[in-house]
Amino acid sequence: MTSVLIAEDDPAIATLLGAALGDRLSAHVVANGALVLDALAANRPDLLILDLSLPGLSGLDVFDLVRNDPAWVGIPVLFLTADPERARSAFDPAGACHVMGKPFDVDELVATVERMLRASARAKVAA
Repeated sequence: MTSVLIAEDDPAIATLLGAALGDRLSAHVVANGALVLDALAANRPDLLILDLSLPGLSGLDVFDLVRNDPAWVGIPVLFLTADPERARSAFDPAGACHVMGKPFDVDELVATVERMLRASARAKVAA
């Protein structure tokens, strides 16, 4: 089953994301940036959803670590943040990243996740 790791420290948003995506895939939520690395090591997800403002390590710090580790380099990242301009500073022009601002439309979020997962699957087949 396709899996998504969600790094979100707001319990209400984390619950909403889990509910919105839970019917389509396996969603695991962590509320601390430092816990993302443990979760990645335990089970490589097909997609990572990152908030920027996380305790422990910020979403940008996590992104830098993920992008610089050969084990995780191909994981697509969706920044879901109240500060989309700051997230765009790390935007991947190859398309492995996407930025959505908060507040967000749940249907748009689900469509974006599905589109990113399809693109990632196509890239794996092409490689």
